[in-house]
Amino acid sequence: MKKQLFKWLVVLGIFFLLLTFAMRAFNDKPLMPGSQGYGHARIAATIARTGVPKYDPTMPQRQYAINLFDLVLACFAMLIGIEAAAIILPLLFGIAALLCIYAALKKWGLLQDVLLSILLVFVVSPFFVSAFAQAIPFSMELSLLSLFLLLLSPSANQSAKKTTFLTLLAVVVAAFLATFSIFTALAAFALPMLLRTVNKRVPVSMAASSISAFIVLVTFTLPQFLQHERVPFGKPVPVVQAISDFGGAGGLSLFAWLLALIGFVLLWQFKKKYYAAMIAVGITLFLSLIIPSVLPIAHLLTAFLAGNAFAFLAKRKWVFDDIKIVTVFVLVCGLLFSTLTHCIALARGPPTKDIRDAAIAVKALFPENTVVLSHPNNGFWLEYWSARQLFIDGWPALTPDVANRWAAAEAIWHSQDITNARALLYKNKIGAIAITKDMRDGLVWDLPEQDLLFLLRNNETFENAYRSPAVEIWKVLPAR
Repeated sequence: MKKQLFKWLVVLGIFFLLLTFAMRAFNDKPLMPGSQGYGHARIAATIARTGVPKYDPTMPQRQYAINLFDLVLACFAMLIGIEAAAIILPLLFGIAALLCIYAALKKWGLLQDVLLSILLVFVVSPFFVSAFAQAIPFSMELSLLSLFLLLLSPSANQSAKKTTFLTLLAVVVAAFLATFSIFTALAAFALPMLLRTVNKRVPVSMAASSISAFIVLVTFTLPQFLQHERVPFGKPVPVVQAISDFGGAGGLSLFAWLLALIGFVLLWQFKKKYYAAMIAVGITLFLSLIIPSVLPIAHLLTAFLAGNAFAFLAKRKWVFDDIKIVTVFVLVCGLLFSTLTHCIALARGPPTKDIRDAAIAVKALFPENTVVLSHPNNGFWLEYWSARQLFIDGWPALTPDVANRWAAAEAIWHSQDITNARALLYKNKIGAIAITKDMRDGLVWDLPEQDLLFLLRNNETFENAYRSPAVEIWKVLPAR
């Protein structure tokens, strides 16, 4: 019976992902939701065609930082094409993560109702849908974290040969994990030691994985991070970005956070025995409210804590059974509602057919060396379908001199002097301007003919090359 429930949880997870794709197909939108996945898909397609580039093909000034997810996606793209790979690979990572967590929790000897409650919270989550419905590194990171947890899980009567093999595998996985972000590297470094404080059956040899994570952190991840530019725009809002119900694009459910808080309080009674682990969990959850890169680890932790809390509430004897039933029902419905709402938001959200058609038009109408100015929110889509360089895209921290680029873009958008606007366009070698409905409706401008929108009337400088209800493409005419 318990195995059947696990199978149904796997089916439920796949259902949420397929539901998102199905709704997007029904609305005649590109299947993959979101933005960042198109940036990784573009890079992976380039790697599949020509190998790993030294510089970003659509932003020659930007050095390409090797990303493990891009390499794996490129391998899949060679076999089935980038469009299919961008959908199938994250889905496979999601299934792998579920299987690894299930196997790991079994090895830790958790009760079946607690185990299934943890998996329920893991699957019925906006973050699960967001991570595995898009071609983003979070999908691979969460899968590798789950595998790492499985490798570190204790086993009774394990042979020395098997322990050695699992240790070597953990060393490799920890090194891979350390490439994703500084905090993931620190988690891979600390996890073997923290788990050993919880259970002494975790082999001492697993400390080798901590060493490999630390080496990668010092030699690769940290130097890459120190090269990042200071970004003057688009900073995530603390707390909001971590909670999907507050508008966070890839956050966790508010109900999961509340259950996790209850779970943390329930486990606090063991603080003297597991002091280091409890402190580490608390710090991680706090940081995830501020730093988006911590969310994959926070998702695992909230699933564990919330699952324990849910199982406790479901098993506990209540004075009034009716209140217990209603409470459990409300919690389940809350998790389901948050997840379904997020599926609908992803299905209704961008990219749209209009932005895809406009980008394809840019590819047909403008030469390969054209630089396109648009809002960074549109960058990945325009780059993916047009194969043209964006003045600023969705990876500003990796873009050289991004502060000056943003200042130039702002000056162009809000210029009221055609001479000044023309000088800035020519100076920055901008050959086309893409304007979306969102940009007109408050993202950049508030009024119909404000600033640059009024200057576009000047037919000595601008020529309308493409127009649809949602997107306009303007050509910047060469100097006379």
